[in-house]
Amino acid sequence: MKSVFRGFLLLAITLVVVLVVNTVRFESKQLNVQVVPVPPLTNLALEHFQQAVRIKTISFGDTIPPDSSQFFAFHRFLRSAYPRVHENLALEKVKDYSLLYKWEGSNPSANPIVLMAHMDVVPVEPGTESIWTVDPFGGVIKNDTIWGRGTTDDKMNLIAMMEAVETLLASGFTPSHTIYFSFGHDEEIGGAGAIAIASLLKSRNIRASLVLDEGGIITLDKVPGVSQPVALIGTSEKGYLSLNLSVEVNGGHSSMPGTETAIDILSRAILKLRDNPFEAGFSKSTSDFMDYVGPEQPFLQKMFFANRWLFESVIIGIYEGSAGGNAMVRTTIAPTIFNAGIKDNIIPTIARATINFRLLPGDSREAVIEKVKYILADDRVRVEPTAFGNEPSKVTPTDGIAFKAVERSIRSTFDNTIVAPFLMVGATDSRHFSEVSDQIIKFSPMSDPIGFHGIDERISVDGYRHGIWFYEQLIRSFNE
Repeated sequence: MKSVFRGFLLLAITLVVVLVVNTVRFESKQLNVQVVPVPPLTNLALEHFQQAVRIKTISFGDTIPPDSSQFFAFHRFLRSAYPRVHENLALEKVKDYSLLYKWEGSNPSANPIVLMAHMDVVPVEPGTESIWTVDPFGGVIKNDTIWGRGTTDDKMNLIAMMEAVETLLASGFTPSHTIYFSFGHDEEIGGAGAIAIASLLKSRNIRASLVLDEGGIITLDKVPGVSQPVALIGTSEKGYLSLNLSVEVNGGHSSMPGTETAIDILSRAILKLRDNPFEAGFSKSTSDFMDYVGPEQPFLQKMFFANRWLFESVIIGIYEGSAGGNAMVRTTIAPTIFNAGIKDNIIPTIARATINFRLLPGDSREAVIEKVKYILADDRVRVEPTAFGNEPSKVTPTDGIAFKAVERSIRSTFDNTIVAPFLMVGATDSRHFSEVSDQIIKFSPMSDPIGFHGIDERISVDGYRHGIWFYEQLIRSFNE
């Protein structure tokens, strides 16, 4: 008995030693980069941002065409606000409204880079206008903050890029790498403009060292155990799949219901899907996130991340505790539309529902469809994918030129900020550029913006100032 006890004790001691050694060796991956002081924001740069917000470049929906007058007004605004850009960069219009600028580099053998943003914004929900603190399209400055639809998604990025380029041109700067600026007009409804631009670049055999689009942000409160700001750099993006489920059985008069209706069958099918979630696991981007954040955390959290071989199930359980965390570790299932019936005394013959899936890297659209059919196991439920969708993106390596360039620019712009890769659970236009580059980064240089797609969307004036400086630093870094 004593020998068994000693054996368990020795095993426990060995385990503790392994855990501690792994934790001690779990060293910081943060680059040691000197912060470059951010210059003051000019009144003109601030006025330009306000003007951009006032132009209602709204994407209303797939079936409603864009308001051409607003998009053409935005084009005219860019031309008048940034004369040096339009004197020195080539400009092409794509799909009528999207814009592709080309800043010719001095080194023709250097691979180009592509910086992306989108002009369009989501509508303001009808009936909520009075709830806003300011006019949603007023471009108002209040409490050192710029308010309005599109300030965070995504006009800050676009205007900050243009301000950075205008300033660099004024100083006589010429990039060594050719730089493309891709500004889509319909990201909020699928990105046909970005698809066309990506196709155009591919047809010209463009292979980019970096594609940078909107994505992760700098946050003060979304990473438990870290007191410093954390810059979340999207290195991959979940896939997108929507399935239409439909059931057709005999309906009739509501006074004589059968034992099962189309609504019954479809409702049970949806509940069955929700009760059988996809298996949880860590994508490469999430594992990389732990490698970058873990060493900066207190000892206990650091030990968990340093020894994932032992604590994986515990960490997954923590992630599953919130909707956002759960989305990071599995393919999600979300019923979004349910339609059935035309009158309260008629049992419908047909019931339809749409289920949206966001695919974890490693899960393909085809595999998800097959699993759904397997889970349902009911031939009465017809399963059909919608036309729109995409596979999960490839993972951009953290040791590649793209990640390192963005990482260095963040560390030199935002003082005392930790950098970490992460998995994007939303969709961006950059997902269409996989044949232009395998170095795609999703990052917006803004700190805890407020109101994405919601009421009182806004960003601080100081955040806008830092955004301009970030892009200037990034562009300069490709000359080093």
